[in-house]
Amino acid sequence: MEGCRRRRETAWDGVAWRDAVANHPHLLKAEKARSGRILLGTLCAHAPPEILHAFDIVPVRLWGAGADPGGADPLLQSFICPPVRQIMAMGLAGRYDFLDGLVHAYSCDAACGLFNIWRRNLHPKFAFQLSLPYMDTPEALAYAQVEFRRLITALETLTDRAYEPERLRAAIGLYREARVLLRRAYARKRQDGGPAYADLYRLSLALQVFPVETVLPWLTAFDAAADGPAVAGDAGTTRLMISRSLCADEALFTEIAALGGNIVVDDTCIGYRTLLGEAAPEGDPVTALVRHHLARPPCSARADFPARRAYFLEQIEAFRVEAVVFIHQKFCDPHLADHPFLKTLLEERGIPSLQVELEGEGLTGQIRTRLEGFFEMIGKNGP
Repeated sequence: MEGCRRRRETAWDGVAWRDAVANHPHLLKAEKARSGRILLGTLCAHAPPEILHAFDIVPVRLWGAGADPGGADPLLQSFICPPVRQIMAMGLAGRYDFLDGLVHAYSCDAACGLFNIWRRNLHPKFAFQLSLPYMDTPEALAYAQVEFRRLITALETLTDRAYEPERLRAAIGLYREARVLLRRAYARKRQDGGPAYADLYRLSLALQVFPVETVLPWLTAFDAAADGPAVAGDAGTTRLMISRSLCADEALFTEIAALGGNIVVDDTCIGYRTLLGEAAPEGDPVTALVRHHLARPPCSARADFPARRAYFLEQIEAFRVEAVVFIHQKFCDPHLADHPFLKTLLEERGIPSLQVELEGEGLTGQIRTRLEGFFEMIGKNGP
């Protein structure tokens, strides 16, 4: 257990946490050269980082930042969503050559296709796809337990290390501690004020690309600073939710804040949703993790609409949301499919919304103009 918590010297010691995520490929490559730790890329939030950490593996979430999606054209059609094409382009360009492999939890068809195309063309040392049920039933629990234990067996072979329940239990405890701190930071946004959303975004991603024992001191210091450092624009007059799958362009958040939007919560695959729920500390740790993953808040790719509706409205009420900006990736079928229903829910409650669609770029002149028009409209009409 102590080995899971031990703070060791790393390649990112002394790095300011606000800069760490943007530089994570370089930092992870340096850490691998220094320590020889195994690094495995993950394509979905349902790939359990606790199990990887229990084998001293660093899980590295991939989300397609900073690449021209056209680099994937030899292997992926242009009607595949930009993040999937960006991740593949980065792989083909050697940007992820420090990874030892991939772990994927079955999600949308595009991400599952990416996993297989990556495996067949880049020949990683390790590739594992976890197939999790979409329902939370006794039968689903039994099936998912088999899947998690298949992953454990595969990691035993990869690391030449036997599975130790106590190490997994300790890893679950560390991630619970980190998520509690991040949820507390989001909770401050339920009141007036609170930390800058850009900081919550960076810290959430840091927990997904760096070892949890590295991120915990950053989270502890951030929590100790109460509301965190002020950032211009975060005291905007409109309490806003952003809803999206993946979006790596912080300029969008900065522009929203500059226009008067106070982002108080997100509905995303790399943000607040990844922090909710916990594995029980008692009993078999594998069973506890399975129960946690089956009960997690639903994303568009894994949920029936009634479950999405209930979760969406719960966050709208809890964070007193006054407007919503949907940031969709072009060709993201799951999120585009449930958008009309979510938009109708908002209209029924008098909550204005805007949909913008990205094609691999971030904040373009056209998107800026649409944001300006939206905030001018709600400024005139009231949120």
